[in-house]
Amino acid sequence: IPYITRILGAEKYGVFSIALNVITYLQVIVEYGFGMSATRKVALHGREGLSKTFSAVIVSRFILLVFCTLFAFIYCFLNRDNTDLCYSLWCLFICLFGYCFQMNWLFQGMQEMQYISVVNIVARLISVILIFLFFRNLSDIYKYCILYAISPFLSGIMGFIISKKRFEIHYQIVSILDVWKELKDGFYVFTTQLSSKVFGIVGITFLGIYASQYIVGIYSAIQKITNVMILCWMPISQVMYPITSKYMQISFTDGCQFVNKIRKIVLPLFAAISVLFAIFSKQIVTISFGEGYAQYSYWLIPLLIWVIVAISNNFWGIQILLGSGNDSIYGKCFQFGVVITILLNYVLVYFFK
Repeated sequence: IPYITRILGAEKYGVFSIALNVITYLQVIVEYGFGMSATRKVALHGREGLSKTFSAVIVSRFILLVFCTLFAFIYCFLNRDNTDLCYSLWCLFICLFGYCFQMNWLFQGMQEMQYISVVNIVARLISVILIFLFFRNLSDIYKYCILYAISPFLSGIMGFIISKKRFEIHYQIVSILDVWKELKDGFYVFTTQLSSKVFGIVGITFLGIYASQYIVGIYSAIQKITNVMILCWMPISQVMYPITSKYMQISFTDGCQFVNKIRKIVLPLFAAISVLFAIFSKQIVTISFGEGYAQYSYWLIPLLIWVIVAISNNFWGIQILLGSGNDSIYGKCFQFGVVITILLNYVLVYFFK
């Protein structure tokens, strides 16, 4: 990121960020709620019916990909005057094929998380090396989008191959009812995850509409710092979730005690890191992205508050409510929150850019 922001500059990085923002929404649609619903099913039933679940998830994701493709065509038609944005979007569209094959839900459910680490580290390492080798100047924005998309594409394919060999699963012909059941089981989680993404990226969405690409680039870069903090938290959450689900099967009280025990350790740690980042925000932003971004370093402080709230929400919502099967309750909480978030972002970005 420090290399990219310096080469692209704030404006071109803004173009990339707007295109990636659209892809992120489509990613949520393709991944649907299987990351939680299918994970819970595998955690509770093990290898029983694994091939059928695997097949239904893959078919469901490719059906959803068709709708995402139609949306992308409509979006590019409406923004046909901005060729940089449209071409960047189609280059990044490669990501979605990788998300179709992503097997994180299976590895989580079987509690063999090392495979998630391996495929992600290898894929991202290859992508980073290629970016340093082949991305050299401002005019290479499309090349950068393709090189960026290589990471999720490779991790998806590698995870797919490993899962087939490790768990000896094979594709089964599934019916429309099987697909419908998977979509139905994951619906509340899907709405929750969509809402969760909205909390994190709706700012870029409205800035892309009402502010300049330069401002979008600055904001997107600074937001990456807090996104990295969330990425550091996510493996802990992914390891906890199947364990919490099993505790919840035994007793709701046991499940809550396990979650609260971890929360008392993790939350103060991230809070302390956030305070340090806030104190040295100008230096961190300057080192990370360059002098041109430093004057906006104070934007980092409210984003750090968001990190703490997001992690806290994961304990109460993802671990306790979803882990205990109360998907609909958590879904309703998030739907209420996301409506307020969208309204506030629309009004405040519209008036203050």
